[in-house]
Amino acid sequence: MDLANYIHEAIFEEKDKFTRLYELIWDNFDEDGFVVTDEPDNEVDCIFKAVAIQNLIGEFIYRLYDEVNETDFESVKEHLQNLGIGEEQIIDYCYENPDIDADDEDDEITIKNALDYTTEVVADKLLELFSADDLFDYFFCATYDFEQDFVFAFEDTDEFLAFVDSNTERLDEYKDEYPTVMSWIETGMIV
Repeated sequence: MDLANYIHEAIFEEKDKFTRLYELIWDNFDEDGFVVTDEPDNEVDCIFKAVAIQNLIGEFIYRLYDEVNETDFESVKEHLQNLGIGEEQIIDYCYENPDIDADDEDDEITIKNALDYTTEVVADKLLELFSADDLFDYFFCATYDFEQDFVFAFEDTDEFLAFVDSNTERLDEYKDEYPTVMSWIETGMIV
């Protein structure tokens, strides 16, 4: 199975509304060499990163709309199992990275810690590639229902970016309306 196609179809297209945002982020990660596809255990790394993006967007939604963030380490296990990668390989990946806090007694805690660590790394990378203002704009436009204004659907990432660019004044008003969310982004998006 093609890893890139799996990530787009199973993870990024899970919620149609966010697909263009996921594509924007993933494409920028790919261009920057952050999403590597030719190294051992890359499948595990890529799935952790893709789920970490979902996790950050879920956290944004929680902070803005008070909806529960449903993304957790079980998503990582499920997606990797779909790719034929078992829990033992996931745990091996976690132990190979000295920055992941591995728990010898509980593999689930180890996987959760790996997702937490990867989410922090992904958040740092997002802030390296995009400004906090841009991230707020992208996350907001992808998650907010602009039902009064238009039918919410973007054909591609360019159309999504054009919408963001054409609504900068309005988005600035939303930033003023949600200063704690903006502060969360500026301080690294980690709770």
